[in-house]
Amino acid sequence: MTPGRLVRRFDFVLVTAVAAILAYSYVTVRSVTGPITTRHHITYVAVGAVLGLVLVVVDPRLYRRARWPAFVVLIGALIVVLGLAAARGSSRWIHLPGFDLQPSEIGKVVVIVVVAAWVAPRAQERPGAWSTFLLGLCLVGGPAALVFLEPDLGTAIVYAVACLSVLYVAGARLLQLLAFAGVIVGVVVLVFSVLPATGIHLLKPYQVARLTAFRDPGSSGPAAYQSQQSKNAIGSGGIAGKGVAGALVSNAGFLPEEHTDFIFAVVGEQRGFLGAAFLVLLFAVVVWRAVRTITLAASLYESLIAAGIAGMLVTQVFVNVGMTLGIMPTTGIPLPFMTYGGSNTVTNLLAVGLLLAIQVRGAIPDPPPFAGRVREPSVSTMR
Repeated sequence: MTPGRLVRRFDFVLVTAVAAILAYSYVTVRSVTGPITTRHHITYVAVGAVLGLVLVVVDPRLYRRARWPAFVVLIGALIVVLGLAAARGSSRWIHLPGFDLQPSEIGKVVVIVVVAAWVAPRAQERPGAWSTFLLGLCLVGGPAALVFLEPDLGTAIVYAVACLSVLYVAGARLLQLLAFAGVIVGVVVLVFSVLPATGIHLLKPYQVARLTAFRDPGSSGPAAYQSQQSKNAIGSGGIAGKGVAGALVSNAGFLPEEHTDFIFAVVGEQRGFLGAAFLVLLFAVVVWRAVRTITLAASLYESLIAAGIAGMLVTQVFVNVGMTLGIMPTTGIPLPFMTYGGSNTVTNLLAVGLLLAIQVRGAIPDPPPFAGRVREPSVSTMR
């Protein structure tokens, strides 16, 4: 690919929106943490940006060759995580020198590429086939189950929605989607009602406490306190916000996880409704460009990758913002590009790199050399 072609097709709208969110994140994280955390955050962004640019220059079709080795490595890493010591009630991180790797985060992109590569040729041969739909779900079911056992219900949900997004764009029928929804309802009833009645508890006590706090906001406990403080912070921000100095809830340490899972609440208190709405607008632009990439892709395989990334981003934004507002249960789903964290930041920037790589190789032809310019009439035509 020539540099000129890459520049002409480079999605500057997407990059600008992501850069604006990252700048928003830097300012917000810096306001509630110390200089060490801020430097780490900048490092994560730099690493993710470099790796994302590497993906831009690599043809996405090459990932098909490495999909099964990457899938096996992911499964192995998720199994290793389950055998490590738990931190804050779950086992999610592999501690490396200077960096804590969270395989479930990197696994989001790996699973999307693997499912897209497996589904694409089968969807072209037999659109809407039950075998493609069921085997696609089974393919993501393994990693999602391991993530659920960490336990990390939120990320497992992201895996499922990303897979469904791939299958939907691949031609899944409404009956198949409704059948899957019915199975999910059955699993929820089994996990939350039937099995606990028999003495079998798949959910951890802190997960049960989060759900209890969601159903009864007036209950006591850390989960209810966190949710209430988040709503207090957002509500106190008003229309224009209280500024960094006046943000009492986040500054005084009343809001747990203020620089990670509940960073949107900090934005609401500091910047108010206008600042929070602007951030949501930036996310809407990112999702729009991701959905647009589905139509620009040169092949069904690349369209399915874009669909999975779009589903991943929408789920993370919706659930994270929803839990800070109290309309969704508290989960460990981070806010893309905003939440402090190495694996999360790198994963989302890798996803942006994939979107850009698909766009610059899209099926829409390049404009002709004189497109948009009026050519001077020649001497012969003037005669």
